[in-house]
Amino acid sequence: MSQRAESGPLGRVFDEFVKWLVDRLERTPLMAFKFQVPRVFVSPFGYLGMLTAITFLILGITGALLMFYYRPDIELAYDSVKEIEENVEFGFFLRNIHYHASNMMILLAIAHMFYQFFSGRFKVRNEILWVTGVILGTLTILEAFTGYDLILNQRAMLAINIAGGLTFSTPFIGESMAAILLGGGLYDLVLRFYALHVFILPMVMLLLVGVHFPRFLVFDPPMVSATIGAILVVAGLFPVELGPKYSPTAALVEVPEWYLTGLYAFIRTGLDRFISGALLPLLFILAFLVVPFVDKSKKLSWRDRPFFTAFGITSIVLIGVTTVWGFYTVPGVPAFDAVYIEPMVFWPVLLILTAATFGISYKFVASPGKQVKPPTRGRPIVIQIPYEWVVRIIMALLALIAFLALLSFQYYLEGLKNIALFNLGVVLMIFGLIAHLYRHAMQQISRR
Repeated sequence: MSQRAESGPLGRVFDEFVKWLVDRLERTPLMAFKFQVPRVFVSPFGYLGMLTAITFLILGITGALLMFYYRPDIELAYDSVKEIEENVEFGFFLRNIHYHASNMMILLAIAHMFYQFFSGRFKVRNEILWVTGVILGTLTILEAFTGYDLILNQRAMLAINIAGGLTFSTPFIGESMAAILLGGGLYDLVLRFYALHVFILPMVMLLLVGVHFPRFLVFDPPMVSATIGAILVVAGLFPVELGPKYSPTAALVEVPEWYLTGLYAFIRTGLDRFISGALLPLLFILAFLVVPFVDKSKKLSWRDRPFFTAFGITSIVLIGVTTVWGFYTVPGVPAFDAVYIEPMVFWPVLLILTAATFGISYKFVASPGKQVKPPTRGRPIVIQIPYEWVVRIIMALLALIAFLALLSFQYYLEGLKNIALFNLGVVLMIFGLIAHLYRHAMQQISRR
């Protein structure tokens, strides 16, 4: 008896529907991409870009729902966010997921870029993918920046003042750019940042994604579920604070979000704003943009490219050091003195750190001409779980998911929203484990 006959009438209807759907989708750009679901566990480093895209999708969904309640008005913006946080049903969930997903997307984008850099993937006729990826990473930070500015709390106004200062300090086109981006005051600025955050920047990013995505995409359900679960777990553990509402007379010491504190550290040294806040970051971005056109060797391994390997390691160290330094403030002193960084300390430290990191990386991590023995390929360690035990574990985990889901509902009703969000994140991570165990079981069946 054929498999079609065994599937029954319902199975035949489903098969026909899938065939009809695939035939119609062949006329759309979606079918130009080939999605591969791994049958075995593969390292997620190879599809960090796909995980970044999934996080971008989460941001789009949660952001669209937040738009129902947010008011892009200088008088109402802060209060509307507070209303979402405290009174809108599931508003606490939406805002925290949106905030932490934006942080996750930046982290994934940075990890994706450096993995591609060290692995030399851009050398395989992927120069366009690399350039569009670097631009997408920059736009991701701008998208997050315009998003948290819409709250109009003290931290947001600090970032807005920095952006305004950088815009006006730009030679030749500064005043024209300020008129377009900032308008005539805070009333115009909120609307412009709102348009940038919800429409202009996402549309540009979507257009670039159409060029940046390779044809073959890996969609791994266990890793996708685990990534979304991790966002919810972090959101439950560290719920985002609303912060104090902006007041021009308040003398609070604030620092911007972590992905801008490195830039803030440069500005706090007193160097010209355009040089420290725009020119130096632009040169850093351009250095990565031109890498595929400078590193023309056919060698892919990071050990065979000592100069660029040292450049990448040095970049990571400088990003980390300046990011941490940007958080440092001096307590108990006036606001200006609290954030001021002594340039005679900052710049020499960075120069010495750059030279030392580059030299050590070049000499010892990826020494030129050094003969590296190829790794011996031993037999991989394979954990085999009997099929019957896989079924039992899956059933036990499903029961645990049901218990945690009910517990999350109870916590939500009791007002413990962050614990409910944490439990839902654990549920998704367990679901990812179930998907991996199911894949393991199907692999065992196929071997029989």
